[in-house]
Amino acid sequence: MTGVRFVLALAVVLSHMAHVSGLFDGPLQMGLGALEPLAAAAVTGFFILSGFVLTWAHRAGDRPRAFWRRRLWKIFPNHVLAWALAVAFFASTGAGQVLTMRTGHGPGAAAANLLLLQAWVPDADWFFSLNTPAWSISCEAFFYALFPALLVLVLRIPAHRLRAVWAGTVLVILTLPLIALTIAGPVLYEWLPVNENSLWFGYVLPPVRLPEFVLGIVTARLLQTGCLPRPTRAWTRVLPAAVLLSVPFLPPQYALGAAMAAPMAVVIAGLALADVEDRSGRLAGPAAVALGDSSYALYLIHFPLLLIARWLLGVDHTFTAWTGCSAVLALAVLSVGAARVVHRCYERPLTRAWSRPASRRPALPGPTRPRQEQPGRASWKQVERTRRE
Repeated sequence: MTGVRFVLALAVVLSHMAHVSGLFDGPLQMGLGALEPLAAAAVTGFFILSGFVLTWAHRAGDRPRAFWRRRLWKIFPNHVLAWALAVAFFASTGAGQVLTMRTGHGPGAAAANLLLLQAWVPDADWFFSLNTPAWSISCEAFFYALFPALLVLVLRIPAHRLRAVWAGTVLVILTLPLIALTIAGPVLYEWLPVNENSLWFGYVLPPVRLPEFVLGIVTARLLQTGCLPRPTRAWTRVLPAAVLLSVPFLPPQYALGAAMAAPMAVVIAGLALADVEDRSGRLAGPAAVALGDSSYALYLIHFPLLLIARWLLGVDHTFTAWTGCSAVLALAVLSVGAARVVHRCYERPLTRAWSRPASRRPALPGPTRPRQEQPGRASWKQVERTRRE
């Protein structure tokens, strides 16, 4: 399950590097717009995965205050770092629009972005301000604030009713884009067939994305109670591919992630079951786990690096297919390397030092202590055993 985080983050990174960067021109640039539904599906996957993992790893007796503290120190340091890089970029360069999408950087937008409130403002210069991917972290902060109460409610649902709740949650997710269709507003991007207000409501607004997080919670409960039908390879591979291929024939609001919610939930359940049964394959390998551990840093840090690189390459300069693809690959590799450094030298030390009260923090190993085992990937069996204890 850790490895799949990197796959989701990489889909977003490649979409931004290849399409949003505007490195290409003409038909190739237009064709790269096909990456956007993949990136939107990846964000949906993150929202569902968050609800799933938090529910699966929940311990009886875990208090909301302790949960919120852990979440704060998990998400905020990386967010502040990426925010500061974006602020420094715009302050030092005086740049306007660097990419194919507007990236607001006014004082109000910067303050809202820092406090993770930008997704609540129906203005693209605010919700896509500075480090643009942080809009989804604004949603996650809202989800985390509600999680203790949501979990209590879901735990009260009888096991035999969980399937109906799961189907009802999917129905809500599929209905919300129909509401977004009715919302008028100004054109935001020439390459995006969704206006600014409709995009904000259907893609960015935290309460509208909340059902995807809830879907992850209910999917975890289905698996824990044994009420989830065993996901077959046909369901975990054919279903997502079939839905993704159908997206171009649906209203454009469905390409923003809603269409892929149910398939992503099935895929995540299948991956969790494979992890429990020790058959995760390459996604459980050391390299995949290491990349997955740094996926959050990758998700946030790649955008400031893209802004800097696009500025250095020339905002209006476009490249041939070969040169542009080489630049995309180089930027992606650079982002992955930077994310590994941020995770190991910044994110992990801060999380370990401050995510728990001082009385519960692990003691630092001294010269007389036996060598401690290096932290590695906790299997889902271990997580489940801890949860039950």
